[in-house]
Amino acid sequence: MSERANNDNRQQSYVTWTAFAVGVPMGLGALYLIQNGPWQNEIVQRYVAHLAEQVVVVLFFCCLGAFAAKLFGAMREQYAQSQSLLPEWSGKPIPIGQVKQLQQALELQGNHAGRSLIGRRITNILSYVSNRSSTHGLDDQMRTLADNDAMALDGSYALTRFLIWAMPILGFLGTVLGITEAIGGIDPEKMANDTSSITNGLTKAFDATALALSVTLVAMFFSYLVEKLEQNLLERVDHYVDAELAHRFLRTASDLSDSSALAVTAQELIEKQATIWAASMEKAEERWQELTSPNSEEKWALAMQQALEGSLIRYAQRVMDLEKKLLERHNGLLEGLARLTSVMKEGSRDHQVALARLTDAIGLSVEMMSKVQSNEGQLIRLQETLSQNLNVLASSQVFEQAVTSLTGAIHLLTTRVSTSAPQPQIRLTSHSREAA
Repeated sequence: MSERANNDNRQQSYVTWTAFAVGVPMGLGALYLIQNGPWQNEIVQRYVAHLAEQVVVVLFFCCLGAFAAKLFGAMREQYAQSQSLLPEWSGKPIPIGQVKQLQQALELQGNHAGRSLIGRRITNILSYVSNRSSTHGLDDQMRTLADNDAMALDGSYALTRFLIWAMPILGFLGTVLGITEAIGGIDPEKMANDTSSITNGLTKAFDATALALSVTLVAMFFSYLVEKLEQNLLERVDHYVDAELAHRFLRTASDLSDSSALAVTAQELIEKQATIWAASMEKAEERWQELTSPNSEEKWALAMQQALEGSLIRYAQRVMDLEKKLLERHNGLLEGLARLTSVMKEGSRDHQVALARLTDAIGLSVEMMSKVQSNEGQLIRLQETLSQNLNVLASSQVFEQAVTSLTGAIHLLTTRVSTSAPQPQIRLTSHSREAA
């Protein structure tokens, strides 16, 4: 494990040193060519005028250097995978004692194979089997090595991830510093007449962010391509090791892992169960042959006849019981219907009497209504006659004359009665005169 950790550390150190040893000179050279060399261009020079922008350019070339180192390592890995690192295998398990031969064959490939990812994986597996003289736990060891290589591959991109993260941060920092510088150089007297100085300063300030975001996108694209390439190489290593070493060595029951032991146990149980099923099928076949022999035909016929007769007797008995139960239920239903009929007859009589009474009451009500209607007509006619008479009296002044005559008669009676006894004088006047 320590040797593996040392190899991983050397690989990461190689990528780190290559990134800075190649990236820094390339970044500085590119800046020199833009400022003083044949790459001079006003637009390009504007984007690398600030210190923060120059640092972003240097970090970008450091990322490119790291990617170049990884590409070089991927090319070496591809070359190592193209070589025949192990002898051809016929597919039959070999004894564990032949592990040393495989180690010697791997050593003959040279140091470049031993330093590659696939060479380290094969070396670790062979050393594991050789040191233990057994394949017990080999599957777990292979999975552990695969997981370690995957984590080491992911960790090897720590530097490039940091650089990709730092470039936009530096771009924002350059923008902030540029805005601060532009605001600090504002002259109120010049600002009223010329605002182009302020806008130019702000434009240059945002150039740092634009440059940082642009190179970050390019770096992320290269990072994706290189990482995808290395992941494919790692998958090829996993497939090769699984195909060439996972089942290459002869294993015993004690060498199997827990899952493999369970699989073997399940297979043994299946074989035992299959044997039991085969024996039971043979016994059933023998029993069937005994039953289908010529001597057993009469027994079968007699048994079938007895079974049918017993079934018919039981069926007839059940039919008779069902008939009795149906008759009892039918009789009970008829009795209930008879009682219901008598009750309905008595109720119908009472309803008829009540209906007759109701009819008589309705007839009386109709007669009374007709009489009321006739009396109402007479009252209406009488009212009309009285109103006509009153109108006639009012128009002909007959009523006033009748009142005057009545008054004279009362005076005459009063004079006649006054001779016999004194009486209070009664004065009657017509309503018309009082009104006058």
